[in-house]
Amino acid sequence: MHSSAKVFAGFVGWLLSLRLLSEGKLLEILEEFDGVQGVVKSNLYISAYEEIARYLAHLRSLEEMICFVESNSEVLSELPAEQYYFIEAVVDVYAVNGLNVSRLINVSPDKYREYLIKRFG
Repeated sequence: MHSSAKVFAGFVGWLLSLRLLSEGKLLEILEEFDGVQGVVKSNLYISAYEEIARYLAHLRSLEEMICFVESNSEVLSELPAEQYYFIEAVVDVYAVNGLNVSRLINVSPDKYREYLIKRFG
């Protein structure tokens, strides 16, 4: 069983290694939580995943995000009870902007699709 702290730290480290965001931008995104340590200390994982997702979705096109989610399904579903909210927030950004999110939902991890379809379908 993976711990929330370990998975979250690995997740942000992975995003930094992919250069999807800088350490400075990560600190800015998580400022309200007092950074990564604050997220861990206060168990605010879901909110942190959502904030990071919103940032990335505003930065990337829908097509880019479809490729990202499809290519990284395993990493994005290590801890489904928390990481689902990363995917939901990504889908929400594009849906609010009036884009067709069906392909994004279809490439999401299997265990998330039913819930995403109910929410956005």
